[in-house]
Amino acid sequence: MTPHFIVTAGLRADIPIFEQNFITNANADALTFRDGVRIETGKAPSTSILWSPRLGFNWDANKDKTLQIRGGAGVFAGAPPFVWLSNQLSNNGVDFGSFTKTAGTATPPPAFSSEVTANIPQNPTSNTAYNLAVSDKNFKFPQLFRANLAADIKLPLDIIGTVEGIYNKDINGVYHQNVNLPSTGTALQGADNRIRYSATKIWSGAGGATAANPNISDAILMRNTSNGYTYNLTFQVQRNVKNLYTMIAYSYGDSRSVNDGGSIAQSIWRDRSVSGDPNADVTSYSNFYQPHRVVAAAAYRFEYAQHFATSLGMTFESANGGTLSYTYTGDLNNDGLTTNDLIYVPKDKSEIILEKSNAADTRTPDVLWDQLNAYIDQDPYLHYRRGRYAERNGLLVPLYSKVDLNFTQDFYVMVGGKRNTIRFTMDIFNFSNLLNKNWGILKAPNRTNLLNYLRVESTGVNAGKPVFSFPYFDNTNKIPLTSTFQNSTSQASRYQVQMGIRYIFN
Repeated sequence: MTPHFIVTAGLRADIPIFEQNFITNANADALTFRDGVRIETGKAPSTSILWSPRLGFNWDANKDKTLQIRGGAGVFAGAPPFVWLSNQLSNNGVDFGSFTKTAGTATPPPAFSSEVTANIPQNPTSNTAYNLAVSDKNFKFPQLFRANLAADIKLPLDIIGTVEGIYNKDINGVYHQNVNLPSTGTALQGADNRIRYSATKIWSGAGGATAANPNISDAILMRNTSNGYTYNLTFQVQRNVKNLYTMIAYSYGDSRSVNDGGSIAQSIWRDRSVSGDPNADVTSYSNFYQPHRVVAAAAYRFEYAQHFATSLGMTFESANGGTLSYTYTGDLNNDGLTTNDLIYVPKDKSEIILEKSNAADTRTPDVLWDQLNAYIDQDPYLHYRRGRYAERNGLLVPLYSKVDLNFTQDFYVMVGGKRNTIRFTMDIFNFSNLLNKNWGILKAPNRTNLLNYLRVESTGVNAGKPVFSFPYFDNTNKIPLTSTFQNSTSQASRYQVQMGIRYIFN
């Protein structure tokens, strides 16, 4: 190591510790779930040391700061949202009970009481219908490997150019399975030959729900996965001379994940769109996938007359407006969920069976195919995916561009011999939309539940093949769906003005 080549190294250890006093549901612990999985409702994640070694360097290649090479690699750990862990405390089948009061029945609802034990039954029995959320006994807090390499070079006219690459790889990513979903089923016939499960759940209380044979809606098991990754490559030039700062940067990246997270364990599993096994430890585009992004900024500040300073700032951003998944409406694979089945994109008419949506729909199968085929052709993503399944988050919302402005006015006042500041600020978000109502508009999908699943044919030449409808976009006026996007009317498509004032003590 020299003054022009600096290396830093570090080692961090995280030790999450849980008291092993979670309440146990002995009846659930006695059950065997999918693939022979046995759960432990009363066991918190085990204590384990998460080692995080890191190494970084900075090299002044020309010894005059005209070219700096910097980078590093290491392991980083952090806590997951603790609601994912507290799910186990509240979804164990023993902490809570409930009843349903239906109008007209003889059972009266219990009177409200501030005493929390007032409505506990005198002779309570074991719960026979519930859902579960548990942690794998070997679950570890999230860890990832991260590496970056960058070069900063001084260019003519006091311009600094930067190129930087970043790569992240999951070591202990978080991954949720529903182990109450059966693993057996029958493959559909035809081009879309995914597995249709024989039942929506293993433990369904069939034959009469008892403590030993409960009706479990789902059993979500939190485990670790190492399959997720992201990478990003950024090019940037910036110039900071006197009171003027300018910058422009372009980033290209990819992001793949198994699960993307959510508010509770069940929704994390439920909201992952799939074309195969809903429990499979496989990646697709993450919710945060944004392949292209351009950012530019400029700021100028000047002081005058000893008591005033004015700052003007502008930021420009152009990036993909989000990701979407094309799914069916209906439970094609019989996993108990009605919005998570990714569509199969037919190559031609022979690969899909279409029927009218209802009695008022007069379209023939040929007309339905012509309309669906035209929609697929106008959508570049679907056209590209013909003969294959759509991907989770595979559809990118078109580029969204906007300009934000900032105006800041400082007034200096002397108080007790020190200069204090009264600052007035005005921000105009999406200034481009203020200039022209057709600028700064985010796009929104017309419909991502493209087709409705109706049934699986049971007889005839099409036995075992699924049947779908292609609903009208405007059912009242019998207008078919013809385009992927429309202009969004959300707040992101409108300009906003925010003003503030503050007093700064110096």
